Amino acid sequence: MQEKMLWYWINNLTGIGHAAITGLLNYFDSLEEVYKASSNQLSKVLSLKQAEFLTQSKGDWVERDLERLEKMSVKFLWKGHPDYPDKLLNLYDAPYGLYLRGGLPVEGQHSIAIIGARKADYYGLEMAEYFGRELAKKGVSVISGLAEGVDGHAHKGALKGKGYTLGILGCGINICYPKENYGIFEKMLLTGGVLSEYGLDIPPRAGLFPLRNRLIAAMSDGILVIEARKKSGSLITVDQGLEQGKDIFAIPGRLGDSLSEGCNELIRSGAKIVTSIEDIMEEWGEISLEDTEFQIHRKNALVKIEKMVYSVLGLEPKYIDIIIEETQLDAGQLLPVLMRLERQGYIKQIRPNYYCVAL
Repeated sequence: MQEKMLWYWINNLTGIGHAAITGLLNYFDSLEEVYKASSNQLSKVLSLKQAEFLTQSKGDWVERDLERLEKMSVKFLWKGHPDYPDKLLNLYDAPYGLYLRGGLPVEGQHSIAIIGARKADYYGLEMAEYFGRELAKKGVSVISGLAEGVDGHAHKGALKGKGYTLGILGCGINICYPKENYGIFEKMLLTGGVLSEYGLDIPPRAGLFPLRNRLIAAMSDGILVIEARKKSGSLITVDQGLEQGKDIFAIPGRLGDSLSEGCNELIRSGAKIVTSIEDIMEEWGEISLEDTEFQIHRKNALVKIEKMVYSVLGLEPKYIDIIIEETQLDAGQLLPVLMRLERQGYIKQIRPNYYCVAL
């Protein structure tokens, strides 16, 4: 039996997990020996029920599955395969099998995991997209979990920045969860990649997501947290990243805001505070001031009244009455300015009469 088929077989047996495979490989000289072993031999390592199941699990289903993977352009990787990511080999529980659609990050290229709240607010989503885009422009691979909220917007930003982005799933390689991210999922297959340790048709389950977080941490050089509650799942990824010696970054948030508690606590505990792309890039010795002058150039291109209006706006949407109050302009003066700024792409109206800076 081919090596690929053997590894696929052992990775897709119900009730035979990582610990069981490790035990078998430590006891037998090869995976082929495991495949040929009797239930009596296998019971030296496994429970009798597992051993009997293993001996009865042989069949042409392996070939059928591998054919299906090939038709879906899914690559099956196992430890020892030349394309198996080196960064995962350092994990004590590195998956014995992986499923890949698209491509992996380029070796030697810096990569960052951007993670945060699923129910992020407008500011968090804007920050995720902004940092995903600007880091991608600088050649940094953007890694996340393709979940709703911060994850999806980080991937979206990287795609807009025409860079590489990798999504690591907590479900089968052929399942996009949530379905709302399907458009991003499809685009990532063309210019990035999607990776999972779960094979075909494995539905998303709560217990699978914390497990995949160790892969997100391992595949990255650093982890950027954008909006996280005090007991956020993102902090699990941070803990795993710390164990693996990764750089930890966090964007500060408002005091008293529950979505900011996790990030503020990380900063207090020693994570690097991030207020610009350069806060991340300087850790890796690749500072470029060219992109940071973007907003300055924008402001210089505006006439005086436009600059005044632009200067009172930020990433948080602001109601038009507040803008009138802060600029001391009446509605007749302000509205044409807002329309010009929006038309030129400097600001955007996210809902009627609420304006913010467009990144």
